[in-house]
Amino acid sequence: VITSPRVLPFFTGAVYPAIDLTAGERERGTLEVLVAAPIPRLSVLIAKYVAVVSVALLTASVNLLAMLITLWAGGLSGLLFGSGSLSPTSILLVFALLILFAAFFSAVLLVLTSFARSFKEAQAYLIPLMLASFAPGVISLTPGLQLSGPWLVAPLVNIVMLSRDLLDGKGTAAAGAVVVASTGLYAIVALTLASRVFGSETVLYSQSV
Repeated sequence: VITSPRVLPFFTGAVYPAIDLTAGERERGTLEVLVAAPIPRLSVLIAKYVAVVSVALLTASVNLLAMLITLWAGGLSGLLFGSGSLSPTSILLVFALLILFAAFFSAVLLVLTSFARSFKEAQAYLIPLMLASFAPGVISLTPGLQLSGPWLVAPLVNIVMLSRDLLDGKGTAAAGAVVVASTGLYAIVALTLASRVFGSETVLYSQSV
């Protein structure tokens, strides 16, 4: 799941909602109405954030369910996880990490798309992010690499490595607390940045390239 080299493809369903709710509205000219409404700009952004997170979780849940069914039907669970097959506890822990991953990923999406002035420009901004989605999974597969030191606070990589350790039965509460706290902080910082950019006059009224 999120321990595989291809991590973010599990959340790609949230990409287009994020683009449409920011750059898409700006391109259609409907964002001006929201900005002019007597509603705090942050409240509007939070509502859009909840929508993007919901779609991300839905996409990830469907992918997780499909993989679990494939493992069960193909008898591959023992091959991948050894003698300790997937337990309900392991599945719940992975799903909890999916929620955390989706919260951070959605915040990053909104930051990047809030800078864009058109749908195409937002897509161009997200290409490097999608290419970088391969890195966390590949890094977590490095032999002997432990979740400690800088890796505990490395964005995206720390979640992938924590999920790997949890499935291997090696995860610790201390490491989990650091990963959850740091990722939550990153999400808050990303939302704060997005709130400053979202609907700003400089981006709102500039001409699209």
